[in-house]
Order: sequence, then structure tokens, then C-alpha cells
Amino acid sequence: MKFKYLLIISFSLGVIITLILGLISYPTYGLIGVKKWGYPFHWLSQVVYPGARINVNWSNFIIDLLIWIIVSLFILKILEIIIRNLKK
Repeated sequence: MKFKYLLIISFSLGVIITLILGLISYPTYGLIGVKKWGYPFHWLSQVVYPGARINVNWSNFIIDLLIWIIVSLFILKILEIIIRNLKK
């Protein structure tokens, strides 16, 4: 597979994984009254009171996105190598 297509697929997977993990609650030990979401870095947070807005930490979002793009690219490349070796 061409590297350009691997980048497109890994970018798409990175976006999907980042958004799905934004639904998972981030453990906030010691912080009472704050909810956080995202993994490995929380990029959504909300103070717990009625009518509170959800805040987006864009730097953590971009870091999460880059991490999951790199992980996806690595896994896709390994799968490509395994499939290529199985065909021989």
C-alpha cells in the first residue's frame, strides 16, 4: 500500500479513536467537582454545577490526535508487513 494511503487511513482512524475516547471519563483523583474526558490526556472538562459549559483543551486534543495517528500508522504498517509475508 502506498504511504499516502496509509497516512490518510491512519489520520482517519486517529480522529475516530480520539473522538470515541473523548466519551470515556478521565480519572480525576483529588479533584472534586470537575469532570474530565479523553485518553491519554484529558481534552474535555466541565465543572460540575447546573448549566456549566464543557471546555475543550485544544492542545491536549491535538496531542491525543497525534498519538493515535502514530499508533494507527504503526499498527497498519505491521499488518501490511504480516500480510505481505503470508502471501509468500
